[in-house]
Amino acid sequence: MDGHAIGHGAPQRRIDLGELKALLLSPQAGDEFKDAAWAHLVWQARSDGPAWVIGCVGVAMPGLKNLAARTTHGCPAHAADDVVSEMVTEFVAQLGRIDLDRPNILPRLLMWARKGALRARARELAAVETCDQIPQPTARPAEPFLVLAEAVRRRVITCDEARLINATRLEGQSLQAYAERSEVPADRLYKRRRAAEGRLARAIQEGQISVTYDGAGSNHQG
Repeated sequence: MDGHAIGHGAPQRRIDLGELKALLLSPQAGDEFKDAAWAHLVWQARSDGPAWVIGCVGVAMPGLKNLAARTTHGCPAHAADDVVSEMVTEFVAQLGRIDLDRPNILPRLLMWARKGALRARARELAAVETCDQIPQPTARPAEPFLVLAEAVRRRVITCDEARLINATRLEGQSLQAYAERSEVPADRLYKRRRAAEGRLARAIQEGQISVTYDGAGSNHQG
């Protein structure tokens, strides 16, 4: 890339993408420099094709790796592959859509990538009813997703209730927006969620569902 085109303290010479990634990760990198560099990267991806798309993914790799680690935490291998694939797909799709005139270009790209990853996790949750294997991490707090998955397996809540809680509690979707997409009145969904969360809380308190894992599943061996 041409450092002159980036400005905002960038070296005034040609910069390879490896050096640019290091500069962006530096504690001295200011927000204006980051946005200018990412605006130029995205513009190149839109103008000059696949090689620059790959370049964008490479420069964003530290953030994508961190996001992948968080969103695949506790996933079985096949589900983790799906989550990472959807995350990268959404990141690449947003290169063509992201508003370059607004600040925080990379954080917004990563936000969309996270949404893609969470969609994939939600699909995995929807399949829990027919899945025999829920991953059993060792001696650590359970991922909220896994608590919901175990609750579905033990018939404490339904799969639809788990999806509702996952979307409106873990993914941060508004209940109203979820109601519009599912074509169910918001007040009915609110009552359904409250009842499901009440059953879930009681099941945790009674030891039917564990919020920590010791390698042997939940505390209830039913």
